[in-house]
Amino acid sequence: MVPRMRHLPTATTRLLLCIILGVLTTVPAHAQGAADDAAVRARLAAYAAARMQRDAKAEALCYTADGDFRSSQGPFVAGRSAVESQLTVTNPAYRFSLSVSKLRFVADGVAVVDADLLTGLEGREAPLIGTYVLTKQGSDWLIAAARIALPPPARK
Repeated sequence: MVPRMRHLPTATTRLLLCIILGVLTTVPAHAQGAADDAAVRARLAAYAAARMQRDAKAEALCYTADGDFRSSQGPFVAGRSAVESQLTVTNPAYRFSLSVSKLRFVADGVAVVDADLLTGLEGREAPLIGTYVLTKQGSDWLIAAARIALPPPARK
């Protein structure tokens, strides 16, 4: 004798299917998000390493072809060659570090990163803040825009 299968009510079946589908579709998205997060951080680490080595060409290659850069200390520039010219530093005492303070994905293939920067001549480095917009081009994340400024005054 074959045991009878007990059928679940239709609403319960639908609920279970929704839960199962939700779990199955969430897991790959989360894994992709972690990979993109790591890739964005790796791009900014490569950018910071090139900056520390005073390699403006390598820095510019971290930008999109039409990427732009603006600092509170200099003019707005757009395009890799202009970014390369703007970021050229030859003084061997120059230092640069970048620490990501916040990273968020505002749309598919678009990340906004807030960073704390320390830059200047050795022993006289000054804190700055940076906001970087990165876009995904193929499997690569590149800087589409960078804005560098002095940090706001400390609150009393």
